[in-house]
Formats: sequence, C-alpha cells, structure tokens
Amino acid sequence: MDDGSGKKGRRAAEGGGGETIDQNLVKALTHPIRVRILEALQGRSASPTELAKEFEGSLGVVAYHTNALLDVDCIEQVRTRPRRGTIEHFYTARPRSFIGHQDWRKAPLSVRGGVTGEAIRTFVDKVGAAIDADTIDTREDTTLNWMPITVDEQGWREAAEILDRALQELMAVAAESRERLGPEDGIPMVTGLAAFEAPARRGPGASRA
Repeated sequence: MDDGSGKKGRRAAEGGGGETIDQNLVKALTHPIRVRILEALQGRSASPTELAKEFEGSLGVVAYHTNALLDVDCIEQVRTRPRRGTIEHFYTARPRSFIGHQDWRKAPLSVRGGVTGEAIRTFVDKVGAAIDADTIDTREDTTLNWMPITVDEQGWREAAEILDRALQELMAVAAESRERLGPEDGIPMVTGLAAFEAPARRGPGASRA
C-alpha cells in the first residue's frame, strides 16, 4: 500500500523540435494546485502527505495532481520510506520545470503571460520571505543586482546567450550539490535571471495616446 502517488512517471519523447515539452508544460499549468506543487518542490523533496499538510488540503487531491506532474515528467521520485504500513514517496521538481525556467518560453503565447506572472509572483514571494526571516543579508556574498541597458538586436541575442549559459551552469551546480547532499537538506538558495524588453522611453514632449 502507498500514499496514492507511487505511479511510475513516463518519460515523454522529446522529438519534433521540443513540441512534446511544450505540451507537457501546458498540461502542468492546467490546474493551479499543480503550479503550487511545482513551487513547493523547487530545491527540495517532499511527499504528497507532507504537501497536503502544508497546503491544509486533501491528500487525495494533492496525490492526484502530483501523479499528473509525474506523468508529464515535470517532477521525479527521489526516495521512498515506510510509514505506518504504507510507502511514502518523495519527489522533487526537475530543473526544466522550475517556474520561470527558459523552457516555459516554449509554451504557447496564450499561456505564456500566466507563466510570467506566476514566475514574478513566486520570486517576489521568496524575496519577501527572505526579508521577513532576516536571511537575505546574512551572507556576505549574497548577490542583488539589476541594471537597465540599451542594446541592438545582436546585443539582445548576446545577452540572452550569456544568461542561458549562466542558467546551465547553475543547474549543473544544483545537480552536483544534490549528489553530494544525498538525503540531507541543503542550503535553500534562490537565484534569479531576467532580461526583458522595457517600454520605450518617452521624450519630454511626447504625447500620451
């Protein structure tokens, strides 16, 4: 017997230039609780039983949506443990499924705005939580930096490539850290990368539409 979420995930084929990935990402957004589960499993592992307690919700509902995320390869099982005659399954989000990951850019435009809004909301919530907990400035090497720049089309592409390389390196660091940590908890760390087109600057004499 298990906690209702022991179904083995099916790794989706990724042919057709990423078309399957797009469909999986869209499926992951078809219910708000799935986005909430993805948020909760970013950088940590938890079981549906634990998530149901955190959400103060039904285990059956959480387990159902956990299975849905497992089926579309957005999360992976990392361990199990016996618990009161059952087997408790623990999952973590795959890096490509993190809210705001660049793979979300491949989703149809019709859902992209919602993903962007969710990514920003999640990031702001995490910043607020770190401020409230007084952890945001505890380390001397904490990084907080943003700056507006002006680029041409080539510069835009070059900046995007720089951020993509940084993302790949961060994912590698996270993967290596998970291997070293094993079942132990690590240091919760939030990283953020962003590059977007800002509204055009208005001159002093420009009129508003």
